[in-house]
Amino acid sequence: MGCAKWLEFKIDEDPKKPGRRQEVFDLKAIEKALGAPITHVYSNEIQPGATAGMHYHKAHQVAVWMREGEIEMTLEDVRTHEREVIVLKPGNKLLLVPALMYHAASNKTDKPALAIMFATSIPRDPNDDWHKGCLSF
Repeated sequence: MGCAKWLEFKIDEDPKKPGRRQEVFDLKAIEKALGAPITHVYSNEIQPGATAGMHYHKAHQVAVWMREGEIEMTLEDVRTHEREVIVLKPGNKLLLVPALMYHAASNKTDKPALAIMFATSIPRDPNDDWHKGCLSF
């Protein structure tokens, strides 16, 4: 089945207004998919050759939207050790990263990658950033 869970969102391209594109995010739908209220929205720019993450959270959950570039995302369920590696690119799906999911985002391209995160708690909370026991990604 895989670790990755997805949520689609609407892309609005009005033929009467060429050159304009809107990505429309229903925060209530994201909250329902994550099972918790969205409290923070933040960006995460990953430079070429860099890896972000390599940790998990006990409380923090996030929906990841790729705005630009692409990243290779490694996910591993802390409880079952089920693991999946996927490539995230701009499109009409958000990747849902629940609590207790190891995650690492690697930019293996030669251009920066920009992800927007819809989070259920403050990002980089030192009380909820768990590295102990993480596998090598």
